[in-house]
Amino acid sequence: MKKIILIAICLLSVKGFSQKSINDYQYLILPLQYDFLKGKDQYRLNSLTRYLFKEEGFTVFFDEEQLPEDLFKDRCKAMYGNVKKVKGGFLKTNLQIEIKDCFGNLIVESDLGSTKEKQFDKAYAIALKKAFETLKYLEYRYEPRVAEDVVVNSTTASEATNAEAKEAELKRLQKEVEELKLEKEKVAKEEAEAKKQAELKANKEQDQAKKKMDDLRREAEMIVEEKQDVKSEVSKTSDLLYAQEIEGGYQLVDSEPKKVMILLKTAAPDVYSVKGKDAIVFKEDGNWVYSENTGTSKIKKNLNIKF
Repeated sequence: MKKIILIAICLLSVKGFSQKSINDYQYLILPLQYDFLKGKDQYRLNSLTRYLFKEEGFTVFFDEEQLPEDLFKDRCKAMYGNVKKVKGGFLKTNLQIEIKDCFGNLIVESDLGSTKEKQFDKAYAIALKKAFETLKYLEYRYEPRVAEDVVVNSTTASEATNAEAKEAELKRLQKEVEELKLEKEKVAKEEAEAKKQAELKANKEQDQAKKKMDDLRREAEMIVEEKQDVKSEVSKTSDLLYAQEIEGGYQLVDSEPKKVMILLKTAAPDVYSVKGKDAIVFKEDGNWVYSENTGTSKIKKNLNIKF
């Protein structure tokens, strides 16, 4: 009972019925561009309108499409739909759907569909769907009128008309399928190109990583070779040197006692600079090591120091 009352309220809200019912018309023609928009099918609003009507059983064509032969010969076999933008309300988008006959007489008009959505593409879609809600309850079903003096061959003529309509619909569907096929091929081509670019990028990154690894390997080999060269020059000695503390460091003397070198403290623990030479003395693995760079070669040797 509640559902019946709701349908009745919605039917009463649809304004502007003429004496001729929408069920008397077999076709509905929609414009490919509405007056309040700047381009054909802008925001795909015209396509959305056609989709909503087709969902309710209407046979819909755009005004720029090829029409069935019977409709081409007699445009009054179709209704003409339109969507108009209505002013009213602060920051509101209001749309209204109207359907007229071939003479411009209003057959049916929806209630306003309104929204406060700010983005036009979303706002127009929302407002259109809301306006269309009041047309759903019309329960459109094409019911051709039969005159009293219908001849016997009227059935044949009707079948021919239906055949023409089906042929036109088939051509339209074939066109849509072809467009979808082209779109699918375009998407596949773009995906293939994206995949190719991704592979090229991956190969480039792989080559860069390999080059970096080769450089690190060569650097490690050079370090090992350098250590081996330095190690071969290290002279081991059992001469004991005595460290005598002086201001700023130590002086090393041998058993004579003879001053061998002076060690100056540095900021690093167990690391001393050798006065008068480009050399240092440092502790490595529990041993004191003397390291000097003469400019042409490196000298490295162990020192036996007693502090």
